[in-house]
This record gives sequence, structure tokens and C-alpha cells, in this order.
Amino acid sequence: MEKDFALVNGEKIYFYLQRKNVKNMNLRVNIDKKVTLSIPRKMPLNKAREFVSTKFEWIKKQQDFYDKFRMQREELKFICGETIYLLGNKYKLMIINDSKNSMEIKESILELHIKQKYISNKKYIEKVYDELLKEYAMHILEDLVIKYQNVLSEYSIKIPKIEIRQMKARWGSCMPIKNKVVFNLSLIKTPIECIEYVVLHELSHFRYQNHSKNFYSFVSLFMPDWKIRKKILDEEFTGVI
Repeated sequence: MEKDFALVNGEKIYFYLQRKNVKNMNLRVNIDKKVTLSIPRKMPLNKAREFVSTKFEWIKKQQDFYDKFRMQREELKFICGETIYLLGNKYKLMIINDSKNSMEIKESILELHIKQKYISNKKYIEKVYDELLKEYAMHILEDLVIKYQNVLSEYSIKIPKIEIRQMKARWGSCMPIKNKVVFNLSLIKTPIECIEYVVLHELSHFRYQNHSKNFYSFVSLFMPDWKIRKKILDEEFTGVI
């Protein structure tokens, strides 16, 4: 992978270049703010630089978003009144003494119930929150996977194993050989319509293991507005175009 830069108004935008057997250029900004550009193998380097230059504002917007995302995560002190995102909505965090750990959502409040003896242990509270968030995400994703597997059942697509974990640059991943799909835990922060799109997208890979025209035509059969949902993810929650 080559490393290069484009110069815009005296500012260098560094990017990593991948030459592939593709027809079009594809630009990605990962959660670590790393910029990667895929281009056709024989395309001149100056065209790649020009393309990155034209996307300067978009790149900065995505990098700023990830700065805020990391800041939010790093500065989350788990004190009452903090803002937490779930299913595209904002919630105020309330930490409550209780006899057992649990999480409840009440209107605009997310109640995090913590065992009394650990109520002052921030690391423990963070660990519990992550575990409960994963359980909540699994509940949502299991229901959606079953829903869309039923829709796709006539195409011999079976219910896969589901795994949830933190991922740096993907919302989901499909492993046909293992009959498994992996979802990014952060997906649960996005609107339910976006989660549905990612679920259908990954299940569709059991039929088409690529991103060909046939693949997207297949997705369109069951979700005609998938482009709108994807656009929300691309522009508001991730860095992919």
C-alpha cells in the first residue's frame, strides 16, 4: 500500500493508495481517521491526488466526526446527566443504586442500575454498561435477522450465528463458510432503519458474496429505499463513499 498526499490550500491530506482491479475510485475514512483510496491499477497518481483534493471538505468532516466520537467515549465519566446515543436517539444517563445490574430505557432516560457496593467504581460501571449494551444489541439484531431471514428463506438462506463486537471500519461482516454474521456494537447507536439495512445487506451476502450489480439488485427487491438508509450511515455515522 502506497502512502501519498494531496495539497489543498497549503494543507497536506495524507492518504494510503490501493491499486485494485476496479473501474472506479473508492475513498474511505476509517475510525482512526486514516484515509484510504482504491483506484484502478493503471490510473496515474496525479488523478488520485486530484480526486482526494475534491473530497477535502468531506474528509475533514469525517475526521472531525471521529474526533468527536472518540472524545465522547473517552470523556464518558458515567455520571448522571451525561448523553448516550441509542437507536439514533439521545438519552440522559441515570445511574441508580440497586441490588443487581440492569439497564432500562424510560422515555428520554437511560437508567443504568448498578449493585450498590460498586456504585463508585467507574471501571466496573463501564464494563457493566458495555455488557448490557451488547445484550440489548443482540436482542435487537436477533429479531431483525429472523425477520429478514424469513423474507429470504426461499433463497435457501438459513439463520446464521450472530456475533457482536467492536469493529473499526465496518458495520457488519458475513462469513458464509461459517454461516455467521458479525455486527459492530456501535451499530446499535444508529437508527433502526439503518440497522435493518445492514442486516439485510449481510444476509444477502449468503447469496452474492460480492458487491456486484446483482447483489444490489437483490437487496433492492426487499428494501427499495436501501440507498437512503445507507446514505444516513455514510453521512452521519461513518466515513465511507
